Order: sequence, then C-alpha cells, then structure tokens
Amino acid sequence: MSCHGFLLGLLGTVLLTAGGMAAARAAEAPETATAARAAGIDPALLPLQKRSFLEGREYFVLRSGNAQMIVQADKVDLGPAFMYLLFDAEDNRQSARKETAFNFVDGAGMAASALQVVLGEFPFTAVGHETQTRWTTVEGVPAVEAVWWAGGVRVTEQLLALGDIGLFIRRIQLTSANLGGPEDLRLRLALPPGACTVTNGWLVRGHAQCLMALGFACDAAAKTVTGQGMIEVGPLSVAPGQTVSVDTLLLAQIPPGPAENWSPLPAVSTSAEGLAAFTFADQLAKTREGWTAASSVRTNDATVQEIFDKARFGLAAMVADNGVMDAGIFEYGAQWVRDTSNTLLGLLHAGQFELARNGFAHVLEHMVDAEGKTMIGGGFDAPDLEQFDQMGELLHALKAYRDWTGDDSLLREHREKLLALVERPLHPQFRDETGMVHNRREFWERTFDDAHELAYQTYVILGLRDAAALAEPLGAADRAERWRSEADRIQKAAFESPGSALVEDGHLIKRRALDGTPIHTIHFPAAAADVPLKTERVNLAGPDATMAQPIAYGLIPPQSALAKNTLDELERLRDGRWFGGGYERYHSSGQCDQPGPWSFATCFILRAQHAAGDFERSRRTLEWLNTVQGGRTGAWFEAIPLLRSQAPTAGILPWTSGEISLFIVRHLLGVHFEDNQLVIKPALYPGSPPISADLRFRQGRLQVEIPGAGAVLTAEVNGQQVSPRKDGAIALPTDFAGGHIVFQMR
Repeated sequence: MSCHGFLLGLLGTVLLTAGGMAAARAAEAPETATAARAAGIDPALLPLQKRSFLEGREYFVLRSGNAQMIVQADKVDLGPAFMYLLFDAEDNRQSARKETAFNFVDGAGMAASALQVVLGEFPFTAVGHETQTRWTTVEGVPAVEAVWWAGGVRVTEQLLALGDIGLFIRRIQLTSANLGGPEDLRLRLALPPGACTVTNGWLVRGHAQCLMALGFACDAAAKTVTGQGMIEVGPLSVAPGQTVSVDTLLLAQIPPGPAENWSPLPAVSTSAEGLAAFTFADQLAKTREGWTAASSVRTNDATVQEIFDKARFGLAAMVADNGVMDAGIFEYGAQWVRDTSNTLLGLLHAGQFELARNGFAHVLEHMVDAEGKTMIGGGFDAPDLEQFDQMGELLHALKAYRDWTGDDSLLREHREKLLALVERPLHPQFRDETGMVHNRREFWERTFDDAHELAYQTYVILGLRDAAALAEPLGAADRAERWRSEADRIQKAAFESPGSALVEDGHLIKRRALDGTPIHTIHFPAAAADVPLKTERVNLAGPDATMAQPIAYGLIPPQSALAKNTLDELERLRDGRWFGGGYERYHSSGQCDQPGPWSFATCFILRAQHAAGDFERSRRTLEWLNTVQGGRTGAWFEAIPLLRSQAPTAGILPWTSGEISLFIVRHLLGVHFEDNQLVIKPALYPGSPPISADLRFRQGRLQVEIPGAGAVLTAEVNGQQVSPRKDGAIALPTDFAGGHIVFQMR
C-alpha cells in the first residue's frame, strides 16, 4: 500500500480534493482518552534535552526558505529519540539556545515533533539505542533518515526540505518486519501546544513569529484533535512482509503573513470539479534542480564520499538566503567575519554560488565598517583587540568567489570599503620596524601582552596577495605592487629573519614578543572553576593549530624541513587528554574553556598534512572527522568537551563544514587557482579507487575524472591532450570556461 501523494512517479501536479488533506476530510475528533497527547519528556530530564552536547547526540540541519529545521537524534533514552527544532534562519541570535526555538515549549521541550506509531493502543516513539540515523537522498534531494522499531514494525522516517516556502516533507514507511500476522496501526503527528485551527485542509497553529501547519497527502482515514494540536492517520493495515508509506507535510511560515491572507500552500489553480491543484511536484523539481546544479563527487572511497556529502548537505541549511549565519549554533548566536568567510568558501567549493554571493553581500554591507574594521562576535572591538586574520580570510574567500563564478560585481560595488579593509593592517599603529602586525588579542581571542601572532601574519600575507590579484576590479592597479611588496616583507620577517621570525628549534611557533622573546607560557582569566587556566599553574602557549596554516596555504614549502618539523610538533595536540583522535586548538594547559579535540582546528592540520604529502596522518585525521560525534552527521561540534562545565554549550560550527568542502575540492582533487589561472593537481590517497567530480564552474561545469592515485602522466582537456607542468599540475588557459578533463596517472 502506498500513500505517497506527490513524490512517486514525479507527477507534474497532484489534485487533492477538499478531503485530500486528512485534517479537512474528517470531522474534528472529540478529545478522548484515545486521542492521546504528543509524546512527553520527563520534566526531570528536560535539562539534558536542552544541552547541545550529550554522549551520542547528533544533529542534522535542513532549511526551506527562512525556516531552519535542526533535527536531534539521541542514543540515550531521555524521551523520543528523533525530534526537531524550528528557527528563523535570518535571526542568528535565536539559535544560540534550543529553548528559543519556535516549537520548544516549557516543560515539554520539542516532544510534540516526535512521530508516534500506535500499535495495540500503545504509542511507540523512537528509542535512542535502537534508532539508526543518516543522510540519504530521495529523488535527488538530501534527506535525513531515521529507522526504528514500533513493536514488530520497522519505521523509517525521511525528512526533506523542499523549495523556499518553509515546506518540509516527512515520509513515513511502516514495514511489517517481525509481526506474526496482520495488524492495524495509526500515526500521530502534533504541533506544539497552543490554539489550533483547520485551514485549507491543514492543522494550523498560530505564533507571533512563525505559523506552523501539519497535513498529509494520502487517501487513508484521519482525524484531527485541534485542542491537542494533533492529526491521527489510520487505521493503516499492515500484513507480514508488507510496507505502507505516507507522506506528511509541515509548513513553517517565517514571518507569518496577514492572518486573513495566509494559506498553508496556496492553490495555484482550480479544476472544473472544484479540486484544488497544489504544486508539490513543482517544489520537488525546483529543489532537485538546485541540488543537481551544485557540485558533487562520486567515488567508492566511502570516507571521501560520505564526508563531502554530509558537509555539502548541511552547509546550504546553515546560511540564510540573506547571508546571515550563526557562527556557533546552540553556543554563540553571533557573527564573525572569519567564520562567515570560511563557511562561504566552503559553499563555493560545494557549488552553492548564489547563497555564497548573498553571504558576501551581507558581510560587506553589515560586518565591515567604512574604516575597514571587521565584526567580532556581533560587534566591533578596540584597535588593539582587532583580529587581523579577518581581512585575509575575507579577501581570500572573495577571490575564490571571483575565480569560481567569474563575477566581480561585489568587488566593484564595495570597492571603497574593501580598500579600507586591505589597508587597515598596514596602518603604522599596528606594525613595527619588522613590518609585521602586532596587537594584544591572539587568534583564539584571548588577550595577552602586545606581540606578533603567527596567524595574523599568515592571513595578512594571504590577503595582500589576493587583493593584488583583484586589483583591477578594486580599481587599485596603483596599489598592487605595494601590496605584494608588503606581503613579501611580512613573509620574510615572519619566516626567515633572525630575531623576529616565528620559528624556533626548526619549527614554527605561535607568538613572539615585540622584543624578540619567544612566548612559551600564557596567562588569561577564565571563568569556570574546572578549566586548565584555573586548575594548573603552568599554561603553555604552544603548539598551536594555527602553525599549520602557512603550510596549508603554501606560504612555506609543504615539503620543506620547516613544514615537516612543524607537523611533527603539532602531533603533541593529538590525544592530549582524551582517547580516540583529533587535534586541540592549542596545548590543553592553556585552555580557558573547552579542552578536547577541536573540529575546525583539526581541519587546519588536515589540510597541512595533505599539502605536505603526509597521507598516512591526513587519512587518519579525515577518518576521525568522518566518525567523531557530530561528524557522523555533518554537524560538527566546535569541540568535543572534556569538562562538565563546558558540555552544555558545545555548539555546532558551520565553519567546519566549510573546511571539509574546501579540503575535498582544493586539496584532494587538487582544483585551485594561481592568480587567475585554474590549476589541477590531484592528490588522492595511496590505493584510492577512481574518483569523478562534477563541479559548478562559472557559467558551465568542470567535470573531472581521476583513475586513482599517482603522479599525473597526462590529461585530456575537452578532447585535447595536455602535458603536466614540472610540478605535475595541469594548468588550464586563463580563458578556460569549463568542460571535461580526464587524467591519466603514472
């Protein structure tokens, strides 16, 4: 039996009678004992539901228009194991805490979002340790899938975000996998407690910021209990070996339209028989086209395939259509130029060009001021506390946007502000006789005595060179040579000059005082009583994960002794005070908050390891990122906390998803730009199976086929043989507009 109303068969339009939605077809049911309320959560366990981090807890992020759905999947039995939260994607402050979600209710949390499957009058919900979740695709659209048991019935839920109108599909499949005979089942879906009505065949709950509605496309019997905000579908008869499928619908309109005009999925036409025609299939087709247009890879290397898909599926949901994002979901509720820039860089490498452009426009309009200062945590700080890396990260991401899309309009439109941004770190107040920048705030936002910070030199060098490459659209041809010269000066001082270089004992170091003294220990106030800066007397400054960045960006030769020694030194950050892998952002003893493996700091090191050809370490790091809690679903935590004080607010970082997307395309596939030229130098893992990529490139596509690991022998570019350069890379003409590239490897 199938109750799919629109997804099967790719119907152009589905005709639903006035009874096509269950809520409208049946008379409202009385509020009886059989019309039970939504699944509950023990109030004593609600504080654990509010926690962002809990052992085994995973998240998936979906978005349709302004409606952002964050799905929570638990492995611990605290109540229903598969639920969701609804947020306004354009309000980065709201997602700082779960309890501010539109469907989070005091005393009940988001329990109403759980599906109930009623068998023998008992309402089953997903049990954590017997629920399996993953990303999958349904007809070309990413979907979150949960599989669990209701008695002898295997329940499969698939959640999809469709279109841009706040529409989500919840496909429910009931399989008689272990029943002894035929049984009747019912499905219960609910809205959060509150006044509900039936509108246009939907069960609707009003909200000042978000109108929510439930419905479904199916011919089965159903009833509504408006007082309890519930739809009950069934009975559905299931015989042994049989599967029943039902497509249920959730609409979340943010912000709500005028009440008298609001219609949950408005009709676009009416047939002669008075049947309302709804364009479900149009929404599906639109969504599928969007995902087809984005970038993808295909390989039998399961780790590479899984991690890229998980990253790209979630990325587009983490940034709103107007470019706003929460840099730390459930943790910060704020915006930084660095986080947004690196997330947008990942979106570009996932082929989400329009969304990336909106993000850059938001940054340039709202997060950089006329003096070139950049936003830190939602505001602007004092000059000696500015984060100089943010200039380089934004310019680097903007250059990547220009390179991948061919669009330089943002650079031209925001020319004056961008020129101020590039010039700001060059102001005399921020530099000394070495040419390097210095201030009191370090990369991780602790405040120390004034000094030279490695990460700031790295990104100022990178930003100046990228700005020089963008000089024409910036109208700064007269500044390009000076920018290159200043970048060279800073690089020489930071990596080569005796007495000032951020090098010691043959490896990079994090920080050096203005008098040339290397900084080995640090001191910084910490609030929590159990963090290392409170409990330990010696707090080390290094090693620091930012030591990997000059290697990852090629500012020092990745094959050099300096790079090798630095990567060896960074191994001290792996498994520092925990088990299982991953790297810390810096030595645990210097932590003012969360000691433990940090996901995006680990990505810095991953990219450097791969650039250096240290494939054994790189593979080990990638495997950890793919299997660690959070990484299993592509919603990476900022850190896996080691301390009780830090666990409640360990948030989800979009930046990590951006780093993963960047790694797969730029480092593994080797697709990158040198000035304005597209260059490809694959660097697959030894023994890798073939990999193909279909990447969005300017107005066309870049289709790459790599048969396996090894050095490039030759490449066929749109049917023409091209020999590699001396370094083994294939350089494409500057006017290359896309096409098919097939590699042959030695």
